[in-house]
Amino acid sequence: MKLKTLAKAMLIVSSLALVVGGITACTKNKSASSGSHKDIIIVDNGEDAPTLDPALAQDTQSSRVIYDLFEGLVSFDQKMQTIPGLAETWDISKDQLTYTFHLRPGIKFSDGTPITADDVVFSLQRLVDPKTGSPYNMLGSNIVNGQAIIDKKQPVNSLAVLALDKNTVEIKLVHPDASFLAICAMPNLGIISKANLNKYGNDWTQPGKMVNSGAYNLTERVIKGYILLSKNPYYYDAKDVSINQVKFMPIVDYSSSLNQYKSGNIDITYSLPIDQYKTIKRQMPLEEHTVTQEGLYYYDLNMTLPKFRDNPKLREALSIAVDRNALVKVVLGQDQIPSYSYVTETIEAGKFAGLNYDWANWSRDKQIAKAQQLFKEAGYGANNPLEISISYNTNDLHKKVALAVGSMWQEVFGEKSIQVTIANQEWKTFLKARNTANYDVARDGWIADYDSVDSYTNLYQCGNPQNNSKMCNKEYNNLLTQAQKTANPEERVDLIRKAIAIAMDEYAIIPLYQYTYFRMISPKVKGYDIKDNHLDHVQSKWYKF
Repeated sequence: MKLKTLAKAMLIVSSLALVVGGITACTKNKSASSGSHKDIIIVDNGEDAPTLDPALAQDTQSSRVIYDLFEGLVSFDQKMQTIPGLAETWDISKDQLTYTFHLRPGIKFSDGTPITADDVVFSLQRLVDPKTGSPYNMLGSNIVNGQAIIDKKQPVNSLAVLALDKNTVEIKLVHPDASFLAICAMPNLGIISKANLNKYGNDWTQPGKMVNSGAYNLTERVIKGYILLSKNPYYYDAKDVSINQVKFMPIVDYSSSLNQYKSGNIDITYSLPIDQYKTIKRQMPLEEHTVTQEGLYYYDLNMTLPKFRDNPKLREALSIAVDRNALVKVVLGQDQIPSYSYVTETIEAGKFAGLNYDWANWSRDKQIAKAQQLFKEAGYGANNPLEISISYNTNDLHKKVALAVGSMWQEVFGEKSIQVTIANQEWKTFLKARNTANYDVARDGWIADYDSVDSYTNLYQCGNPQNNSKMCNKEYNNLLTQAQKTANPEERVDLIRKAIAIAMDEYAIIPLYQYTYFRMISPKVKGYDIKDNHLDHVQSKWYKF
């Protein structure tokens, strides 16, 4: 789709939003609290969960259910702070390389059998075992011998996770990691029963066979249908689990989800229809919740292409030319935050805030003048127009962003100086093209798994599979390696800040905004404090009626 009629296209998009908003405004608002279900909470999970095996989870839907079914050595509260889980306490050595976890006395799986240190060892060994095929095995790569096991260079039993006795586990790390406890709370490190998996093999995740360490058991599962969980009576904190059953619905259509919410058929939505967002927010302000999410939306510039790789002024010009304020306020309007850095200002309680580009605070006129100067110095203009194609996976929001960014480039540089096309692809095709650098400019985004700047800095490392721009700066990599090795937290922050500044000078990506997520929560649901949950990690044991 060429952008010669871009202004017209944007007008159509805006008009559609107004029409949809108008229709919604006429819809009678039936309170979700009028639903008839009792003692069961019904949650829209957005999609069907591909797996309920902790080691195999790599998506939001699977993780949401697994957080209810399995618990790790540590857990997290609603502000995403690490708290005791199956381990009641732990000790950390002075060199921060040895963690000793002490399990709660008398804890049991859902079948009444004891949870022991051997189950912990088995669960972590299984995560890094190549036979398991975990897409998140890198979470165990900093445990001594973890990476060698992943690379099939060491046997699984060489992993430095030891059962000192039936209630004590020792884990040795390769280098200090301030995020290690947060990693232990990830769904992939949920503790499973060694005896149960050995008994049922690949069928162990089926209802009636699965044994759980979390607050709930798996009761029923209908593929592409629903997942029903029931309270685990053997859970160590069962007395504080209020809701007896949780039903997850895989509603892909956000409008359908909203309608079911209004009818009282579900209590919590996964998201909201984009074009109805402002209307819903105005009409149902106490039930709609918008939360800043720990994640970045950005564009990759393909650094394997000579026109980007060999022309830093062009990369800088394209970044400065995008009006982030207009993008989030006019085009999107869902309280997203304009982004001018390669990491968010909120990660690790703001330790990496203030790294924004200097031009972020310039007037728009000054930004445009600088972008035009760089574009001209890069060798482009009416006599040598730049041709750019923006790729994105099929989605209305991504299309709106691509139309807006292309329009801004044409407005700043002139339609005769830059020719922009946009092209959508289905998700799998798009992922393959982006991963193999078969694109020009690509839509990208990243949601942090845990509260660590590593979630972002990994994206720009040489050779990292998630580094879709394919930038590579060895000085950046070296600084991150130094930061990993130091046990001094202040030195770590200083080294990483320097590394981020170096990566940003590459202008290999164009940061656009920090995500928000939004959902409806029925007034009858208590105990769910969503406002500080920037990672959107949720456990049903928090809910009450």
